Amino acid sequence: MSRVYLEYLGDSVELPLGETIIGRDVGCTLRFNDPSVSRRHLKFVRRADDVFVEDLASSNGTLINGRQLSAPIRLLNGDQLVVGTRELTVRIADVESAEPPTLNLADLSAMAEPQRVRITTKQVPVTVPPPLRANQRCPRCGSAVSADDDECATCTYRWGTFRPTASTLVGSNPLSRRRHERRSMELSLVYVSSELEIEAMTRDLSLSGVFVCSQVLEPLGTTCELTLLVDGGPPLKIRGVVRRVVEREAEGDHDVGLGIEFVDVGPAERRWLDAVVARQGDGT
Repeated sequence: MSRVYLEYLGDSVELPLGETIIGRDVGCTLRFNDPSVSRRHLKFVRRADDVFVEDLASSNGTLINGRQLSAPIRLLNGDQLVVGTRELTVRIADVESAEPPTLNLADLSAMAEPQRVRITTKQVPVTVPPPLRANQRCPRCGSAVSADDDECATCTYRWGTFRPTASTLVGSNPLSRRRHERRSMELSLVYVSSELEIEAMTRDLSLSGVFVCSQVLEPLGTTCELTLLVDGGPPLKIRGVVRRVVEREAEGDHDVGLGIEFVDVGPAERRWLDAVVARQGDGT
């Protein structure tokens, strides 16, 4: 039996037997962050050695080899598809010569129905003890501060005259957990915790964490699940914990939001992180 792949920007995904939906909706097996792509845009149907494609009455239509796709059609090796502004190439290979795909498509049929995103309007208060001694650190940026300071000289974070009864351990500063270099990257994701569910954008990404831009904040230590809405790939799920909270814009911080440390990364998610961070580092 042959293996069928879709190539997009140098990466490839293998189409499994059965139906594969392409679109902008979170529940699509293969999705694109493109407003010109409909929520449910295109359907692939693979049966043994044959694969068919059908446009799902999308707003902007689908092109195949430069012509409008008006009815279901059997695909051949090398066929070119244009979905919104995205270009895909079909590759059909024998099992002996087929190479493993870059990404594996998961069965997301349970998510196919549009999901209503809920958001908590009340901001959860974040209480962070201020520094006590000269070897203390600002809870926002990690700069050294003294017990006499009411404001951080670096980021202007203020804690007033309140003083804790115990010293802050420098080793517990969240910045000390940053094990990998961050790469500037905008990526759509869904953040879910026990109290909150929001769709947001990232500011930067590393192998060990991500910064989520959000006006609604949660306390340090909150556990969460992130669904990364990969462009041209299946949604990826990673569990994390809130390690940093930025409550307002300050020098060096251009966004309000949450710094998330990854604590449970699956093999498919790890392969994607390794690939995308390496690609960003090469400037490609």
